[in-house]
Amino acid sequence: MTMSNHNIWLPVAGLVTLVMLAPACGGDDAPPDDADPYAFAEDAPADYTRVDRIGMPAIGTAVIMDKQAYNEADPAADASGAFVDQITMSVEGLHAALDDDLMTAGLVACAPADCVSQAAPLVVPDTLKIDFATGAGFPNGRKLTDPVIDVTLAVVLLDLTATGQDATSLVGVLNPTANDLPFETSFPYLAPYQGG
Repeated sequence: MTMSNHNIWLPVAGLVTLVMLAPACGGDDAPPDDADPYAFAEDAPADYTRVDRIGMPAIGTAVIMDKQAYNEADPAADASGAFVDQITMSVEGLHAALDDDLMTAGLVACAPADCVSQAAPLVVPDTLKIDFATGAGFPNGRKLTDPVIDVTLAVVLLDLTATGQDATSLVGVLNPTANDLPFETSFPYLAPYQGG
């Protein structure tokens, strides 16, 4: 079984209410101690319109130029190639900016056209895929600890056929390998925000 299509939807009409995924903090409107502290909308799908596509990390934000058209397009249409020119142009720009740095780090960059072909099975269609017959972990779903940006960038930037290089070659090179705070053991699992 494969499930896909991770999108953000907002109601078409009326006010949009954002629900914080955090327990209520006292006051007259606080739920009783035994009440579920999380509220989820139960509107019919037809009451919503998609405003963002974020199935695969960084695709819509980093390599798509016409974001509105991309967000309005259905992932089922991705294979038609409507956004290939934009993706190719963006990947060429990334390589122009970063190939020298990759070489300095002892990594082998792929040719931009090869990178686009290499990345296509991962990012087309732009959905988050879950196959229960295989192990969990990006790109089969996303665990909170998965280095999804490092893996995605490796597929877009590196020659994965080069000896000693694979989709994990950038893990720890570009981003931290762990959070500054540990994950919680219950929903919503993310540590409380500590910023100011």
